[in-house]
Formats: sequence, C-alpha cells, structure tokens
Amino acid sequence: MPPDPLPPSAARNGASPHSTVRRDLACVALITAVAAALCAIFDFGELFYRWTRSAERFQLDELPPTLFVLASGLAWFAWRRYRESQRELIRGRALEEEAERLLADNRRLASQGIDTQENERRHLARELHDELGQYLNAISLDAARIRDLSAEREPEIHRVSLTLMQSAHHVYREIGGMIRKLRPIGLDEFGLPGALEHCVEGWRERLPGASFTLTVEGDFSALTDAQNITLYRLVQEGLTNVSKFARNARVEIYLVRTVGEAGEIVVTMADDGPGVDLSIPRKGLGLIGMRERVEALGGEFHIASQPAGGFLFCARVPAQASRVGPNGPGVPAGAAANSEK
Repeated sequence: MPPDPLPPSAARNGASPHSTVRRDLACVALITAVAAALCAIFDFGELFYRWTRSAERFQLDELPPTLFVLASGLAWFAWRRYRESQRELIRGRALEEEAERLLADNRRLASQGIDTQENERRHLARELHDELGQYLNAISLDAARIRDLSAEREPEIHRVSLTLMQSAHHVYREIGGMIRKLRPIGLDEFGLPGALEHCVEGWRERLPGASFTLTVEGDFSALTDAQNITLYRLVQEGLTNVSKFARNARVEIYLVRTVGEAGEIVVTMADDGPGVDLSIPRKGLGLIGMRERVEALGGEFHIASQPAGGFLFCARVPAQASRVGPNGPGVPAGAAANSEK
C-alpha cells in the first residue's frame, strides 16, 4: 500500500508522513495535559458540581462522562471516515496511473501507425516512380517510334500512336500527382521550408481567390524525418481545410523554431474565413489526425474558431527528436525503439 499523501505544509517542509502523525499526536497529548493541569489548579470538578448541584434532578452531573463517550465516538467516526478517504484516494490514484498508461500506449500506437503509414507511402511513391514511370516512358518512346514510321504510310496507325502517346502522358501526370500526395516533393532534397513553399505555391494556383503568406524563421536543417513529415502534413491538411471552407480567405502561415536546448518548433495557420462552431462535433478526421501526429512527437495542438471569426490552429513540437514511448511522451526516439526490441 502506498504511503498516505502529505499535507501541503508538510510537503513544503519536507516532513515524512510518520513525523507528521507523531507531531499531531504530541500536540493532542500536550493540549490534554494542559487541560488536565488547568482543571486540577482551578478544581474544575468541584466547580462543576457546585454549578449543577441545584439541578440534581436533571442529572447534569453525569454530563462529563456522557461528553467523553460522545467525543470518543466522534473520534472513532472520524478515524473510520479518514481510512475510507485514504482507500478512495489510493484507488483514484491507481485509476489515474492506469489512465495515463493507457493514454501513453494509445499515443505510442498512433505514432507507430503514422510511421507505418508514411513508410508505406514512401515505398509506394518510389515504386510508382521507378517501376510505372519507367514502363510509361518506354511506352511513350515506342509510340513515338510507331508515329514516325507510320506518318506517311499508315494514317490510322499514326493516329492510334498519337492517342497512345497522349494517354501515356496523361497517366504519367496522374502518377506524378499521386507521388506528390504520397511523398512531398523536395522534402528530402530542399528541406522543410522549400517543400512548404512548393506546396503553398501549388495552392496559390488552385485557389486564385485566396491569398497565402508563408513566414519561416529558424534553422530546420537538422530535423528528423518524422518531424519534417508531421510539420508538412499539418500545413497540407490546413490548406486542404482552406480549400473546403475558406476559398477566398487570407491565409497566414508561420513556421518558427526557437533556439536553445529546450527549443521548440511552432506552426501557426490562421485565416479570416467563415470559421466553425467548435462546440458542434465534426465528422471529419482531419483535425484528429493532426492532433495525433503532434502528440506522437510529444507536442501540443490547439485550435480556435467561431462562426464568422476565422479559423486558427497552433502546434508546438519539441525541437529535439522525441517520441511517445511506453513510459509516456518525451521519450527519445532511440530509447523508445530500444525498449520495443
């Protein structure tokens, strides 16, 4: 059984539970001794008898024993309630620890699921680029050869070859779009700021009625792949929400990294669109996925919005590479990996 919790004063003074109990008992014994001495000095019993002698028929002289029994019963009652409160406190503490453990496990599983998803996306993007892209280029070259050979002799074959080349180019462009969705373009080559600028530039072309401002401050060259992907996906999901609910809004994106060992990365996106009522449950999973990604890195995710008041989200992620391990958030990625081996 864990020890009883300390009172705030005892915790501040660094006293142990046993010393606090002994001190309280000493105070009770001292007060009792002082009361007994005062009663002996002033003959309290004789005074009480003289005061109550005229009311003998009411048996007031029997009041002290009755009060003693009542005080003893109240002390016993208080002790029983104290023990029950201690048991409830211990039970509540155990439930809190279990809830924290389950929450840490849930975040760790969410982190592993996100990592698995990103690895599959990277693998699929590579396969689409290397395998299908290679064969599509071969088809396009063969169709171009057929087009050149049949230009004057076989008009129908020439027309079919042109159609085949157009189809191959269309499929290649579609695969390129799928690859960009699966793996951000330029994230590995140019880093996070360059990839975000390319992403925002694409949305400028898709949403000419909206205005986008991207501000980047700090050094983002030493981030882990999980941090890069998480921050990029946050901005990507935010821009997707803008395309759904605020197509003509002014969008401001801030990406800042503070300096120092305890530094952090802050991503903020705000728009002046119609906003949403956050008290109404939302059916989409975008915000939930954003929160899970941030918390998987040991960070915090906050949103603020109201009808006709725009929308804002802010994510704070530790600059040091950390993951949610079995012992909770803030565990280094290497330690979490070693603990799972």
